[in-house]
Amino acid sequence: MYAGPIELVLAADPTVAEAYVVGRPDDVSGEAVHAYVVPAAGHDIDAGRLRAMVAEAPGRPSVPQTIQSIERVPMASSGKPDKRAPARMTIR
Repeated sequence: MYAGPIELVLAADPTVAEAYVVGRPDDVSGEAVHAYVVPAAGHDIDAGRLRAMVAEAPGRPSVPQTIQSIERVPMASSGKPDKRAPARMTIR
């Protein structure tokens, strides 16, 4: 799973301010894609529509198993998204 292309597709949507994608172990597929998105001001997230966008490009195997709306992307001290922090994120 390559997070970058999925994040680019999600972030290109006008209802999404930021997108953050992680892979987590999955008993069926080996690794499942999970997305966290910060809604753009005044917008709500339509997870079904976002999944359809990802299914078109980069393709069906990249479709997130879950898409959760969050207030902000957690950052590590390096200034990059903290890929270990999803459990600590504030879910809206």
